[in-house]
Amino acid sequence: MAGRLCIWMLRRPACAAAALLLFIDAGRAENRWPDERQAGQFSCHADFPLAPQQPLLNELTQLTQDLRVKLGAAPPRETVHFFLFQAKDTYQSYMKQYFPRVPYRRALFIKGRGPGMVFAYQGADFEIDVRHECTHALLHTWLPQVPLWLDEGLAEYFEVPRDKRVTQNPHHAVVAVAVRDGQLPRLEELEPLDNLDEMGRDEYRDAWAWVHFMLHGPREAQDELTRYLDELHAGSEPGKLSERLRRRMPDLSRRLVEHFRP
Repeated sequence: MAGRLCIWMLRRPACAAAALLLFIDAGRAENRWPDERQAGQFSCHADFPLAPQQPLLNELTQLTQDLRVKLGAAPPRETVHFFLFQAKDTYQSYMKQYFPRVPYRRALFIKGRGPGMVFAYQGADFEIDVRHECTHALLHTWLPQVPLWLDEGLAEYFEVPRDKRVTQNPHHAVVAVAVRDGQLPRLEELEPLDNLDEMGRDEYRDAWAWVHFMLHGPREAQDELTRYLDELHAGSEPGKLSERLRRRMPDLSRRLVEHFRP
């Protein structure tokens, strides 16, 4: 949700240098990281024993497979580095040292010219943060660019445990009430957004709603999402997804209402 999650793309030379130093240090795992484990595409580093977090690491392995099944994603076998800290203070100190220009968030996905990196610390609901940011990381190993609303909508969808994604995401009940009251989430209002600061609680919720509709709604919506992602993967310009959906389903608004109707 807004205020706790962030994608930070490293473009400045100073940031890129910091990222390079980070990987040099990560390579000296015997001196820096008490525990390291592999979880699918994720190379996990922690400053504490990871055994109690093995269920979460298993979820990260499953997450790669879930994106492949749900989105048709075939991410390149690019390693994503996941750094987990036991204490908030240690996490904050580490981020200030290596990424002083990056705003503070409870969890972060950072991407420079090299492999993506996810950072988090053990806190309240940190598993949600980790799944969210790791979804971003996997998407960016597969797609050269992702519209902001879709990037966040997919991360909101995959941030809950897989057995809760269909009906137990906290957004679900809120969207169902809004749709019942005639307050339809408008995809056309999400598509122009290109700055994370523009994504508030309502925008995250509405982005999730459209992703849920396309993944669990009419077959035409699922097909259009898959084709759209395939074109993004190919590096082409797919246009606006809202226009594509309305061409396939002229009664799109009615179909959206039916999808979320109790």
